[in-house]
Amino acid sequence: MNAAEDAESALRIVNLADHRTARESQPALNTGGGDGTYGGMEARIASLEGKFDKIDAKLTAIGSDLSYLKGKMEGMPSSASVGELKGRVDGLPTTAKMAGLMAIAVAALTIITKWSDLVASIGLGKP
Repeated sequence: MNAAEDAESALRIVNLADHRTARESQPALNTGGGDGTYGGMEARIASLEGKFDKIDAKLTAIGSDLSYLKGKMEGMPSSASVGELKGRVDGLPTTAKMAGLMAIAVAALTIITKWSDLVASIGLGKP
């Protein structure tokens, strides 16, 4: 029977009594050694086995890649150490703080180098 006859036979079955008759008209499958009405099964199984081997190889490659990534992740800093580093960076002086410190340093150096002139201009020096 071909596919068209199978479809036609399926459409003719309207009750269980007709089902038994339709089933008896189909050829029986051989048991045991195979090569029954599904003769192409060996080729299909061989194809599936070949495809499975390819999938297995890809899964093995993915597994090794995951192991590599896991090793890289273990070497990375933890969130606690990243948090500690962030706290240290936040504690560094900003540009405004550095500008203020530089202004104070320049003022102090100016006072030290011009001390004698300042004392003389205020009148605290020798009379």
